[in-house]
Amino acid sequence: MNICVVSTFDGTTEDYMELWNSLEDERDKIMSDYDIGVVRDGKIILTMNVIDMGLLEKVMTSEDMKTWDKKHNCVDVIYSLEAQG
Repeated sequence: MNICVVSTFDGTTEDYMELWNSLEDERDKIMSDYDIGVVRDGKIILTMNVIDMGLLEKVMTSEDMKTWDKKHNCVDVIYSLEAQG
């Protein structure tokens, strides 16, 4: 399943990338491909082909993620993507 996550947060792109890099072990189990777009500091667009939705949900609702989200006032909006044509 292809999804898009738009993350808006109080912080820098470096803050987000530190979080992203900390998830390296889980990423290969969660997704087969991804792209990260930097809109500006505090706003990232992530598209990914999810292969394990259960693990994605587990990671996104983990205590570490909740702590990061609270610290950075992060709001994630998730969209389902479907190829056209």
